[in-house]
Amino acid sequence: MKVLQYYTKGRQTMEYNKLDKRILISWRISRLIRLIIIAVVIGIPLFFLSKADFFQPFKHYAYMGAGLILLYKLFGLFIYPAIEYRQWGYIITDDRVEIRHGIFFVGNTIVPIVRIQHITVSQGPIIRKLGISVVNIHTASGQFSIEGISTDEADSIAENLRGKLYKRLDAQEN
Repeated sequence: MKVLQYYTKGRQTMEYNKLDKRILISWRISRLIRLIIIAVVIGIPLFFLSKADFFQPFKHYAYMGAGLILLYKLFGLFIYPAIEYRQWGYIITDDRVEIRHGIFFVGNTIVPIVRIQHITVSQGPIIRKLGISVVNIHTASGQFSIEGISTDEADSIAENLRGKLYKRLDAQEN
């Protein structure tokens, strides 16, 4: 079920499409993997340094620093995905694609249809297992992504954007 988010900009009301809720699982899994890697990278040197005599005066500060980093990453594992999910939205009109994203600083990216060079639908191993995809919109200035969309909807969006692009290009040539 697609949830719509309403955003009023001046007199115009726009309906942003929400991402699939399964993206929350994907974000949490990827953040958990990063948390484990950071814990290993911090933990192994702290373990060996704690046995060294020159490190003893600094041991408590190092443990506190490592604890703060891991606490921040745990916060990011549980809290940030929910906030990020509420902020994410996209809208596709006849002339542009708008992507709204961010956690604390919400950005609004507008990609004109006529600037699109090509569109790809991709899946990594985690999101493939969850049945969701990422729509990548490529322009001359870079790549813009709408992540966390069901695979069927992502294919539909890609075909819809290709159709709009070809329609706009045909209209410009005539």
